[in-house]
Amino acid sequence: MQENKVLNQADSNSEDTICQENKKTVKTSGKISLSTLGKTELPIDGLPPSIQKYINSVCEIYHCPREFVTASVLATASTAVGKKIKINEGKYQNSIVLWFVLVARSGSNKSYPMKLVTRPLRKIDAELYKVYSEMHDKWTRLDPKERRGEEPRCPAVVIDDCTDERRSEILFTNTTGKTNYEDEVDMGPYHTMRGAIGIYPEFKGMLDSKNQYQQGGTAAISKMLRLFDCEDIKVDRRSGFTMLVRDPFFNIIGDLQTGMLKATFGNELFMTNGLNQRFLFCIAQDIEYPNRSKERLPREIEWQWEKTVRLLYEGIYHDGFGNHTTLFRSSDGIVSLNDGADKLYEKYFNSLQKKKELSHTDYEASIYSKLQIQVLRFAGIVHALEVAEEKGYREDYNILHEDTMEYAVRCMDYFEKMALLVYSKISDNAEGKQSQSMSNSDVLRLFMQRFPEASQNQIALAIKRTPAYISQVKNGKA
Repeated sequence: MQENKVLNQADSNSEDTICQENKKTVKTSGKISLSTLGKTELPIDGLPPSIQKYINSVCEIYHCPREFVTASVLATASTAVGKKIKINEGKYQNSIVLWFVLVARSGSNKSYPMKLVTRPLRKIDAELYKVYSEMHDKWTRLDPKERRGEEPRCPAVVIDDCTDERRSEILFTNTTGKTNYEDEVDMGPYHTMRGAIGIYPEFKGMLDSKNQYQQGGTAAISKMLRLFDCEDIKVDRRSGFTMLVRDPFFNIIGDLQTGMLKATFGNELFMTNGLNQRFLFCIAQDIEYPNRSKERLPREIEWQWEKTVRLLYEGIYHDGFGNHTTLFRSSDGIVSLNDGADKLYEKYFNSLQKKKELSHTDYEASIYSKLQIQVLRFAGIVHALEVAEEKGYREDYNILHEDTMEYAVRCMDYFEKMALLVYSKISDNAEGKQSQSMSNSDVLRLFMQRFPEASQNQIALAIKRTPAYISQVKNGKA
């Protein structure tokens, strides 16, 4: 696929020099924290030097919270890698899927970091659409009798506002490569391992759309839970073919105003089915509001980030002299922990087991359960960035090192603290409201939340009211 000739030929000699310098770089990281909540700021010292430089430059120029830029970088890198690697901790294999929510007060520049950092993915997405559009036009011009197979479908790496069915179709296409034109266009060696990401400014709107109607919404949320776990999803349509989406890869990143936390995640369904705990929250607490500046991000820094994303997406480094090096050379893409990383993971895992035992609520216990998975996925993204930093020259490209796991654990300390902070905000007054006298409408709405499988007609018949009244109660109009 002719996607990046310009990027491939850019300054290969200086890149090789940087690569050799980075191989000599020794990461210095703080003492591992397994028993405390850690710092209030998401650390970046465990990331490759070029990534740290990019994050710091974006923050300095655009005055946005550093954790927002960091999360956007990790989500973008993970999506670019897709299913090319999986992290094997000895018992389970984990795709590097993570979901981030960026939380801050209005006017704190929440959305722009996502827009800027994910821009390389949108360029790739536009290229995929261009190829699809050309092939679709060619297909439609053919006489119906001469058309081969079904109508071409468009692959994608970025998902914005779309139906669940269209999302499933994208994930199906990304997984199978069945776009009906791969035999005519070179889609690259990893076209069946492509990842996708949902990018949602004002995140509440996305969840509201999934939960708009209790029955349909519950099904949509259940599908989201399975997407996080990368479980196979079978989609039966009223018309057309049945899709079996195997091992889907779907990242999420969105932003949210602080005051909307409870309205977004305080829904009893989300608090009891584990959806909330699947997100890693970045909450900006110290926000600066500097005077206007006309300074812009240096083009070379933006260019380097774009090349890194492209490298992770293609999985092949082109040095400008016709030499190609594959980043992840193993056929199965399995990345294993070395002894040091395994011991650190075991220590962290066991510490979370104790926290689960001592936790006061199922909600808190679920936070610790998800962190046991998220730390592996997080470490896997950092590992992929490390391999990309060395442009494919790393010999043990399929081994995750101790310092990478140590950094991931420290980052999980931050996310643990943020998860508990979110829980305190969305559960505030929840028990008090329950203890107060509840109206018949409140009781009925609670019943419908607890038993979504009950139809409106069934409920109406049971309490001797009309279905219209049940509908009004559900929509908060009664």
